[in-house]
Amino acid sequence: MYLKKKLMKAASICSYVCSAIWFVAAASAFALSDYTYWLFLIFALLSLYGGFAVTSIREKMTGVILEKKQNTLYLICWILSIVALPSFILNAIAYFRKTEDELVVIRQNVAQKEEPAPEREPEKKKPFYKTKCFVTMCVAFLLVFVCSFSAMIFETSGFSVKVSDFTLTKEMTETYNEGKIHGKAYTMENDTTYSVTMYVPSNATEENPAATVFVVPGFTRTKATMAQYCIELSRRGAVVFSLDPGGQGGTTETSTAGANGVEYLVQYVYNNTDDFKFCDKSRFGAVGHSAGGGNVCTLAADFAGDSYSESIIKSVYISGYIKASSANKYKNLNCNAALSYAYYDEGSFRYQTDSSALEVIMLRFINEVGGTKNDYKEVALDYGYGDMSAGTYRIIHREKINHCFEMYDKTSIANTLSFFDETLGMESGTDPYSQIWFGKEVSNGLALAAAFTFVIALCAVLMGVPFFATIKNGKKAKACVAEGPAADACTAEIAAGEAVADASEIGAEKPTDAPPDAAVAAVQKPKTFAHKVVFWTTMILTAIIACLDYIPLANLSIEIFPTGNSSSVFTYVFPARMINAILLWAVINGAIGLVLYYGTTLVENLYEKLRAKAKGTTPVYDWAKLEPVKIHGEKWHGVLFNVLKMLLLCVILFCSFYFLVQLCYWIFHQDFRFMLISAAPLNARMFVTALEYIPLILLFYVSNAIRVNGSIGREGWKEWKVLLVGALANSIGLAFILVINYVCFFMTGAPFYGYWGNGTEVWLYVNMVFSLVVMMFILPIFNRIFYKLTGSVWVGAIVCCSIFIMMTISASVSYIPM
Repeated sequence: MYLKKKLMKAASICSYVCSAIWFVAAASAFALSDYTYWLFLIFALLSLYGGFAVTSIREKMTGVILEKKQNTLYLICWILSIVALPSFILNAIAYFRKTEDELVVIRQNVAQKEEPAPEREPEKKKPFYKTKCFVTMCVAFLLVFVCSFSAMIFETSGFSVKVSDFTLTKEMTETYNEGKIHGKAYTMENDTTYSVTMYVPSNATEENPAATVFVVPGFTRTKATMAQYCIELSRRGAVVFSLDPGGQGGTTETSTAGANGVEYLVQYVYNNTDDFKFCDKSRFGAVGHSAGGGNVCTLAADFAGDSYSESIIKSVYISGYIKASSANKYKNLNCNAALSYAYYDEGSFRYQTDSSALEVIMLRFINEVGGTKNDYKEVALDYGYGDMSAGTYRIIHREKINHCFEMYDKTSIANTLSFFDETLGMESGTDPYSQIWFGKEVSNGLALAAAFTFVIALCAVLMGVPFFATIKNGKKAKACVAEGPAADACTAEIAAGEAVADASEIGAEKPTDAPPDAAVAAVQKPKTFAHKVVFWTTMILTAIIACLDYIPLANLSIEIFPTGNSSSVFTYVFPARMINAILLWAVINGAIGLVLYYGTTLVENLYEKLRAKAKGTTPVYDWAKLEPVKIHGEKWHGVLFNVLKMLLLCVILFCSFYFLVQLCYWIFHQDFRFMLISAAPLNARMFVTALEYIPLILLFYVSNAIRVNGSIGREGWKEWKVLLVGALANSIGLAFILVINYVCFFMTGAPFYGYWGNGTEVWLYVNMVFSLVVMMFILPIFNRIFYKLTGSVWVGAIVCCSIFIMMTISASVSYIPM
């Protein structure tokens, strides 16, 4: 029987693997509008439920020869497992195995002198500063600073570059506006500000002024996402300025005037002879990605003058932006220029007409130069056209990367460095592929992980304080601060009490001398095949809904919210244009999750009542699934006090996290980030914006915390499996959005989610999924950890929602007029 069970277990695992493959095949067929996706979906479900059925048979079998009913069911499962060939073969071997295993037991008796075990003295309680949670908190706190210091070393190129921030105001642009930009004033219209970061190499002085480059990020990005360009350019001797465009990051200006603010910045630096003597004003360059590429093209055209010698901008690098409105300015450029467009740029589907196709735009770029018309018929990539000394140099690159990761691509950055090294006469002598910026990304990413660890450990420390311990215990009691057997005994006592309470609530017999695990087992029924079908069907259904409704809801957000799809509408009512899609998605899917959770709980218990009535037995209900939602406390005032304590705990944890962010930024000029995922210092605009979104999006976070701890966590699995299934269940739907979108893109040249509804562009919303899917993967893990620490789903949901939404909004755009 041992071997037969092993074969059946292996067959079940193969069924699950094949099911995952069929689901991917179904998504791929769906992406290509091939109706065979229904067939693949059926194969996936047959593989999945066949695996469940075989597992249930294996758990119930008592011998090699199965009972008649089980044998018939196994025969059906074996036949249906043809859709999972490895499983089919293993099931065939197991089905025809009718003999018992021969077990050879070799016993070796070794006489040993038994000595009475020495009595163990009761372990003394350790002071709180020696507990694991406190030590972990201190280590995490230290790691945050070590990693931030490491990131600072990379950003400053070993302290050879000074990095600082300043705020560009209307008064500053008025003070240094002497009409030197071809007689035109570039003064800010509103009494608002732009957030600017400046990189000054140590060898840039008044006696030896350096080439100067202005860096502009794209739509929804902040200047920190372009730090890699700033690091590598300043490392090679250039002074670099980077700013947050209108409505993004720390900038309070919400409009896109002045080429999103970069024209005001260039005018200020160019005319300010007091503070920027280390800038060589005859060697100004600019680079921007995506919308930032369009901004620097506008900048170079507006500051072009009548010739290369008059042009303020001597070199411009346009990355990821080929709109016709930008191409119309090529003829006005009186400077050297480069155009870069990723080979796998998802936005290219928009440019397919005779006037907007990429091939047409590239020809215009090399033909429309300095007011003259060249006659090139074909474009050679990575080839320099024109005369660099006359400002007619043109070069085009196409790196093999997609749009949102182009700014992190090593080749793309190397092409940018080579261009400015040559056209601005930097002559750094450093290989453009010799790049150190990724060291900063890794260090900031480790600091982010350490900060989350600090928050979790701090929660554990605070739960060891009697004041907060009642959140979990529901009554006044001394908190367990000991470790080892002493802590285990204390925890067991509390757990046993909670288990008894759970048992009494659902009408089961109260355990007396049984340990806590036995008490819990007494109120949990074995997981039947029907239960597994309901459990996994619910998981699959919510994942499919989350996958299919994201883009329609993104399109709906454009139609119903004031900001819509415009950057010229400023409002206090849900002003974060891109986050509105996440808001609708979170509310709808959170509500669906709660309905399915409570609905299946009600149906399962109703079925148990009808089954018990038909058999004349006492029903055993499973209302304990609702226990995680309960807030503990003695009487109503105890519950109220614990609610207030939970809110206080959440505020402390949130403030602690962002205090670390702010402290590291003050000391090291570093926030916490890894590429598209970031936690930046708070500012008033983003904080007020987040206050609008957190209460509504909290519904999704609570729904997830309930499902992870009230459903997945009660399946009797090992903890690693609970965490893995919870993480996958919460993120797999979003991951399949990427599968569908990019299978279609690579097979047809156009993304599946390009246009939606009445021709609305929605492809940028898919780019948001890259960071969103990572957050959704780790969310259930955090919710589970916080639940085990506090005994409540609410703490984890509120803390995670507050931090994650604050992170998301700070890295996006908000059109709030403040």
